[in-house]
Amino acid sequence: MKVIISDTTALIILAKTNHLELITNLIDKVYVPVAVMQEIRYKNDIVKLIIESSNFIEVRQITNKDILNDIKNTNLDLGETEAIALALELDLRLIIDEKSGRKIAEQKGVKIIGLLGILEANYRLEFISYRDLLYILDEFKRVGYRLNSKLEKSFLEGL
Repeated sequence: MKVIISDTTALIILAKTNHLELITNLIDKVYVPVAVMQEIRYKNDIVKLIIESSNFIEVRQITNKDILNDIKNTNLDLGETEAIALALELDLRLIIDEKSGRKIAEQKGVKIIGLLGILEANYRLEFISYRDLLYILDEFKRVGYRLNSKLEKSFLEGL
């Protein structure tokens, strides 16, 4: 079974755009730490309902408090902190897009992927066409996905 850890932002963007299948095309199960699910539940909107009703998303408790405490010394929010700690504890890849969170995760040796990586994998595995990719990327940006133009240009040129 293919399992991955996720931070909050990617799940919210995918749920807002009704594209959670971009994860399930690639992964069987997504583990989220308690703090990530609390952030999602705080929204109290359709996103919360979509994510809570997804049968492939499972809340996992962090048991290794040493790993968690080590990461708590950073300036990350609790969801990012717990997501990185859970990825380290379970030795799993992490979906994370925030620049500071990605940097710390990489420094700790966590393998990461972001929404662009998920889009690219779906495109390369032919789950979506190039035209679909462009449309979905535009949808992501419309619901608040922040992507600088340089990175977007580089991403699209690399496909």
